[in-house]
Amino acid sequence: MKVDVALFAYLSDCQPDGLGGRHARAFDLVEGTTVAHVIADLALPDQPRIVFVNNRHAAEDSTLHEGDRLAIFPPVAGG
Repeated sequence: MKVDVALFAYLSDCQPDGLGGRHARAFDLVEGTTVAHVIADLALPDQPRIVFVNNRHAAEDSTLHEGDRLAIFPPVAGG
């Protein structure tokens, strides 16, 4: 199944093509893949993160489906 994955801020450096940037990449995943599987496969830092699937907040144990868009952000900080 195809799922678009977008990584934001410093997480974009973890894109497998090494190009960085926050543009979504199409991933070919097996049925039953969860957000946590994608995070592990990309070797994202073990730090807090914010996850959205199809523009809605999602838990890391959420199962992805054909055509989903997964967006992962580091926590927002600043003033």
